[in-house]
Amino acid sequence: MKKISISYDRDVDVVYFTFGEPTEAVGEEIEEGIFARYDPKTEELVGLTIINFSKKFGVRPKEVAIPIYK
Repeated sequence: MKKISISYDRDVDVVYFTFGEPTEAVGEEIEEGIFARYDPKTEELVGLTIINFSKKFGVRPKEVAIPIYK
């Protein structure tokens, strides 16, 4: 079972989704301001990063740090 972690950095308005344990990753912009992060060895999706989250979704979370289990 992989852990899904979500964190929000209010100072830079960025949301990070991490699938499993944090690992080295390479990013690919899949839509303006949305990056998919892949393990460079396995090419497995290990996370997503959303820049300017509040502008994209019209909401500014107070704080997000929720571990979710799949």
